[in-house]
Amino acid sequence: MTQSLFKIITILVGVYALLPTVLARLCHIGVIWQGPRNGKKVAITFDDGPDPTYTPRVLDILKKYGIKACFFVLGYKARAYPELITRMVAEGHEVASHGFRHHFPWFLGPRALFREVRESSRVIADITGRPPRLYRPPWGLFNLFSLLHSHLFGQRVVLWSFMSWDWGRRCTPESITRQVLSRVREGSILVFHDSDDTPGAASGAPEKMLAALPSIIEGLRQRGFSVAPLAELYAPRKNFWQRLGQKIDSLVVRLSGIEDLYHEGRSTLFRLRVKRFRGRTLKLSDGTLLRSRDPIAELHLNNEILQEITRTGKSPERIALLALKEARRSLPALARWASNAPQGKEIRAVLGLTMLYRGAERLGFTICDPPALLKKLATWYQGWLLGLYHPEGRLRYYRHRDKLSPKIVAMGREELIRRYLQASGDNPGYRGEE
Repeated sequence: MTQSLFKIITILVGVYALLPTVLARLCHIGVIWQGPRNGKKVAITFDDGPDPTYTPRVLDILKKYGIKACFFVLGYKARAYPELITRMVAEGHEVASHGFRHHFPWFLGPRALFREVRESSRVIADITGRPPRLYRPPWGLFNLFSLLHSHLFGQRVVLWSFMSWDWGRRCTPESITRQVLSRVREGSILVFHDSDDTPGAASGAPEKMLAALPSIIEGLRQRGFSVAPLAELYAPRKNFWQRLGQKIDSLVVRLSGIEDLYHEGRSTLFRLRVKRFRGRTLKLSDGTLLRSRDPIAELHLNNEILQEITRTGKSPERIALLALKEARRSLPALARWASNAPQGKEIRAVLGLTMLYRGAERLGFTICDPPALLKKLATWYQGWLLGLYHPEGRLRYYRHRDKLSPKIVAMGREELIRRYLQASGDNPGYRGEE
């Protein structure tokens, strides 16, 4: 019985901790560890900071040589020294996540791991104005949920090409320099440490790294290497879950009969389908009385255009402002479609359910709350879409979920035509066959 239990525990530990680490560290599955071997570019990264003793001196050296690096910072230290994070950003460096407290990933359960990464990302986002795009797990160790969590939150996992061994008690500036310059190749991602208070780091070790760093930079240049921002060594791409989710979303759109609305051959913000209204009677601000079973044009946002909007906007308010601007451009085409709708597609109103409703009243829409169950479903679905179509979407939704609550927006057909048809021109804009 004891032997069987021991075997089961060993298998579980292997599956939970050892196997993901082997797949990531040795097979490089799901991680960035090396850039393309062309162009003679390398990247420099720093772990475990920010530290008030060592990090400013690192930044001084990088500034002297005109080099941009990537700092994988710990959340609790970033919270304690926000001025160092602000300086990193101001001087053109990238700030990435190294977890919140440098806990050993093998000993963390799913909830604790999620909290580690999420809290670190939240602190960084509060200081810099944007969530981190990159994550490096402490010690480069993984468990079963490490890669999954990072993919869900739109972060890419970055390791290194080889160790610099700059944290040990026996290291010297010469040994660090020799280790780096003897192994560096095109596309190498170099790792150093600008702190000495994490487990395993020797006290005072960053002093030796600081002494070696100028020699390393000069040695790289003598060998024809240029030190480039980490982002130049990898091509941003959608992860598997985003690609799968977007394909599912596209399939749902096609099967639901939702069609694009065009203006001068270009897609607008709106997609639509004609259906019967289901719900309690609504009295719109334009005087339209919308009853159950009345025909409506159900509005949906074009996810490709929404992706561009969310990529540009850094806050829910900014996203809403950009969406409002795009809606103004698209409403004349919607009015033209409503005026020229073919037989069987006449409508009484246009109606949508969206989180981007701020400012819609100025466009002539009535805004009201949806039923509780519909609101919950729409909140989950639209939060999911935000995660699919924006690399920082899930974390952005988590940070601003109190501001991202869906509302019904509706406008009567006659009011739509009165307000926007004159600006729309004469040619029909709705071409479902495109």
